[in-house]
Amino acid sequence: LSGETLKARLEIAGRVSTIDLRVDFLRPGGGKRFVATAYLLRTGKKIAVTRIELHNDQNDLIAVGTASYVVA
Repeated sequence: LSGETLKARLEIAGRVSTIDLRVDFLRPGGGKRFVATAYLLRTGKKIAVTRIELHNDQNDLIAVGTASYVVA
């Protein structure tokens, strides 16, 4: 999928199902503002894998997650 974004792929596919979702909580979630950032690790013909990081307003890493999806 050279140059194709996950968003473009999802618009074509129309259906996404979660295969696996794992969240590791690293510290208490103190703060007033939180930022979640997702990274696309891999897209195949039918599977997409992402990593998600959650930071608080002091830039402490609160939690990380990985998720695998069927993109059909």
